[in-house]
Amino acid sequence: MSARHATAISLAALACGFLTACSAAEAAGAPGTPAPVPAGHVSATRTAAAQTASTPAHTTKPRPQLRLNSSAAEVRKLREAYAGCLREHGMPSKGTWSKAAEKSARAACERLRPLLPPELDPTKNPNYAKSVRIEAQCLQDHGFDVHLVKVAGPAKFGWRYASVPGDDVDIAKIQDDCRMKAFGGGRALQPGPQ
Repeated sequence: MSARHATAISLAALACGFLTACSAAEAAGAPGTPAPVPAGHVSATRTAAAQTASTPAHTTKPRPQLRLNSSAAEVRKLREAYAGCLREHGMPSKGTWSKAAEKSARAACERLRPLLPPELDPTKNPNYAKSVRIEAQCLQDHGFDVHLVKVAGPAKFGWRYASVPGDDVDIAKIQDDCRMKAFGGGRALQPGPQ
């Protein structure tokens, strides 16, 4: 191979490495910080041995994240995966089971339990309290007897029924409408296995 060919190949490999590093940094959303080096590639600042030694053998995948605009199919798929895992680990969908079986199944399946949308998480939504008040007021406007109550945890308060509406009332639809009014989003996020 001529020196000219070797130089061209080296420059192409170097350019490919820069493009990979730049696109990885942009994908990670960290402008100006060194990009993670894909497996099998060698960083200009770290030796291959150092990179291999610092790569964890097992990486934990983040829990699935629901969004307010998740489709019914997306929500169903994620919840079915979680419910299926619970069944596989000794917690049937119907009937009774021991507290120990429930604790063991939930621990084994935690990685599949969908996270609620950030808007419904009081630790991530600075307007959470306002939204809960709007939701409760909406339910009251539809004739529901609900009251704001203090709750333990980061939410500080929520709402509860003082009485349940009659059988002729579509509770789920009204709750969905009020949640959408308060938090935004779509209708797919109905209660599921938690």
